[in-house]
Amino acid sequence: MRKNHLLLLVAAAILVGLAGIYFQISRSAGWNESRTDRSIFQNLAINDVRKIQIRSTAGTVTLEKKGDEWRVAERDDYPADFEKIRDLIKTLWSLKAGQEMQVGPSQFGRLKVLPPGQGSDAGIEIDLKGEKEANIASLIVGKSIDRSDNATGAAASGRFIFNPAVKDRVYLVSETFYSIDPLSVGPWLDKKFIVPGDLKEIDQAAWSNNPGWKFIRDDPKADWRLENPQSGEVLDKPFAQSLSNFAPSFTDVRPASTSPDETGLNDPFQIRIKAFDGFTYDLLLGKQGPDKTRYLQLRVSADLPSVRTADPKESQEDKKKKDEEFDKRYADLKQRLEKEKQFEKWVFLVPDWSLEQILKRRNEIVSKASPSPVPPAATPSPISSTPSPRPEASTSPLPSPTPSPSPSSSESPSPSPTSGS
Repeated sequence: MRKNHLLLLVAAAILVGLAGIYFQISRSAGWNESRTDRSIFQNLAINDVRKIQIRSTAGTVTLEKKGDEWRVAERDDYPADFEKIRDLIKTLWSLKAGQEMQVGPSQFGRLKVLPPGQGSDAGIEIDLKGEKEANIASLIVGKSIDRSDNATGAAASGRFIFNPAVKDRVYLVSETFYSIDPLSVGPWLDKKFIVPGDLKEIDQAAWSNNPGWKFIRDDPKADWRLENPQSGEVLDKPFAQSLSNFAPSFTDVRPASTSPDETGLNDPFQIRIKAFDGFTYDLLLGKQGPDKTRYLQLRVSADLPSVRTADPKESQEDKKKKDEEFDKRYADLKQRLEKEKQFEKWVFLVPDWSLEQILKRRNEIVSKASPSPVPPAATPSPISSTPSPRPEASTSPLPSPTPSPSPSSSESPSPSPTSGS
C-alpha cells in the first residue's frame, strides 16, 4: 500500500513539472531566443555618419554635418545639440537585443514597427547616412513595453525595434529612446545663447501707456539706480538686483525671413542691454508665440578697444605681461562677437518666464515715497477755546493775542519733502 502511495506521489510530481514546463513554454511562445549580448548593428561605422534623419507620423528631424558643425535642416541650418547627437549614435552602436522574435509583416502593426506614414501603428524611423546620402543603417523604434519577471519579481521596460536589413525579426531592447519620443525639433537645437555678463545699463523703451525705465550703475559691485526718477519714486532694489545676471533662454527658432505678420517684429518693443565688457544687445520683442513664448530678434554689437593704455609707472616686465593679457582678452571678445552675431540670422521663441522680469512696467518696479509726517496742529490756548472774560478784545481791530493755526493744518499733506521745490 505504501509503495502504491509513493508511486502516485511521484506521478503527481511529474505531472506538475510537465505542466510548469508547458506553461513556461506557452509564455515565451514566439520568442526564438533570449540573449543579452546580441548587437543589433554589427560593426556600425559611426565615424562615417554625416546625416541622421528621424521620422514619425508627427514630423521629421534632419540633423546634418556641414563642415565641422551639425545643423538642423528644419530650422534653416540652426546649430544642433552635438551632445544629443553623440548620445543617440552611441546608443545605436551599443544597442543589444534582450530577446528576439520571428514575426511576419502582418504582426508589425501590433508591435508598432511599421514605417512612418502607415497609420497610427507606425513607429519612429532612424536613418543614418554617410557621404552622398549613402545608407549606413536604419532602425524602426516601436511599441513600449513594461512587464514583470514572475521568477524574480523585477520590473522590465524597453521597446520593440525592427532592423529593415533583417527580415521577419523584431527585437526587444532595454533602451527607451526617450530623446526621440515624442519627436519634435526644439530639443535638438543647441541651446547655448547670449550670456551678457556684468551689466551696466538696462533701458526699457516706452510702450503703450508705460513710460519705460532705465537702470544704470557705475561698476559691477555698485547698486543700480533709476535714471531720471520722478518725484517720490523709489527703485525696488531686489528687483533691480535680479536683473544683474539677466540671460534669456529659448525653446525654438524661426528663420529671420519669417513673416512679420506672424512674429509682430515689424513694430517691435525694444530693450537695450549694455555690459561692462563693451557689448550691447538690442532685444526686439514681437507677438506672443506658441506654448507661452514670445518672438524675439537680436542685434549684437561691441565697442572693443584694440590698444591698451599703459600706466607710465609700469615696468617693462609688467607692461609685457599686461599687454599679453589684454591681447588674449581682446581676441576672446572678438571671437565671442562673431559667434553672437550669428544669432541675428534667426527669430527666437523665448519662454515668457525668461522675460517676465525685464518686461515689468515702471509702476511695478518703483514705489512712491511715503508722505513726510505732518506736525500736528498747534493746540489752541485756553484763552481761545473758552469765552473771553473781555469780549471787547475779540472785536478790537488790533491783532488778537490768540495764536493763529499753523499753516500746515489748513493745507493737504505734502507727498514728499521735496514736492514743493
